[in-house]
Amino acid sequence: MARVDLTILHEIVRVVQARAKVPDRVRILKRQYQITYLEDHRQRIEEALRRHDTDRLGMLFGQLASKVKYQLLRRTAAPERRTQQRSARARAAPRRSAAPKQRKRARSR
Repeated sequence: MARVDLTILHEIVRVVQARAKVPDRVRILKRQYQITYLEDHRQRIEEALRRHDTDRLGMLFGQLASKVKYQLLRRTAAPERRTQQRSARARAAPRRSAAPKQRKRARSR
């Protein structure tokens, strides 16, 4: 199993244990992932949380890898950041002199 997969699964378990809530999205390494639970797995986790059934939660966490799909969400604010970065670069760029230097031509024989 890939490192990102394991990290996402660990983050889902951490959120469920800390907040007693099944997350729709998780953030890992500054990236946001949309989580989709297959079948009725999410309902089973929520029911086990309501009943405070740690054994059932443990079993459901064990099945999580086969019951979860995730997708990396694209950043919507990225175009704004790019324009801000471009304007900052333009302000920081050194000014060129008004008269550009003439290039010397190669002599032909």
